[in-house]
Amino acid sequence: MINNMKLDVPEAQQIPQFMKIIDDLSVGNNPYLVGSAGTGKTTLGEKIAYALFGRAENDGKELPFTIVNCNQWTSPIDIKGGQTISGYKEGALIEAWRDGKILILDEMPKLDANTAGLLNDALAKSAKEDAIIFNGKNDPIVKHKNFGCIATGNVIGKGASGNYVGNNKQDASLLDRFSGSIYRIGFNESLERQLVYPVVVNICLDIRKSILKYEGKEAGDDDTEDIMTLRTMLNLERAYELEMKRETGMKDEFGKTLHKIPNGKTLKDALESYFLAMNREKAEHIKSEVNLEGLMNKYKGSVMKPEFIKEYKRRIG
Repeated sequence: MINNMKLDVPEAQQIPQFMKIIDDLSVGNNPYLVGSAGTGKTTLGEKIAYALFGRAENDGKELPFTIVNCNQWTSPIDIKGGQTISGYKEGALIEAWRDGKILILDEMPKLDANTAGLLNDALAKSAKEDAIIFNGKNDPIVKHKNFGCIATGNVIGKGASGNYVGNNKQDASLLDRFSGSIYRIGFNESLERQLVYPVVVNICLDIRKSILKYEGKEAGDDDTEDIMTLRTMLNLERAYELEMKRETGMKDEFGKTLHKIPNGKTLKDALESYFLAMNREKAEHIKSEVNLEGLMNKYKGSVMKPEFIKEYKRRIG
């Protein structure tokens, strides 16, 4: 796989684990990406799959990966295949094994430990050429040379944490299949600054710093009760971009000028919604500490509008 690699991923240089994960897959190891919700673990797995196979993201072809969205209801049929009400359904593991795709086990610790055990045989053979496993019909399936597996999780798999209670303790034999290839995917300020508008990312980083201080956590600790992740930043950014397009009278994709809309969604609205999920006393403390009111009064001022237009045009090329 490594010989066809194409790094058509602009953020690759800001993700220090990127090449290490690719190297693991190229030699038959199984990477396990661990981190808080919203830190981009699944997205990273998808980007790596495209890069491994020398493809550009979203190129319109068949996906180079299959995903198992792991939860307590994930069944052996989802993994290895089996009979359903509409006939036999092939499992995601078998599809990836047979067709040479990357199997992404999204939130693997949420699997029932007995169901997760179905993965053991295949993951022990990831580096073995022409290895054979059996599908739900007990047919032997030969491993494609390009098969690989990436697992993600909020925790290692040794039980639930205070913030992620929906996880199960996994058998040591399963976790051993990922030994030596576990990567912490946490906050990445340089990547966040590359992907998110400066106004939004600066506000979000101030909020995160205040959350960490309030919770008595070290800088960079992503195991927080209230999170400010890249996913949250991008959610806030979408509201900001729409608001600023209206503020500056930009045109939409049909050439129609955008105008302000009474009660339309704003960055302020998005941030107020974000704080609704937080303890009220804590939320008010953080708002005051970062001077959120002051930031909200100037982010779309006369100086900031030209800055938005400049950044928007840079992004669309």
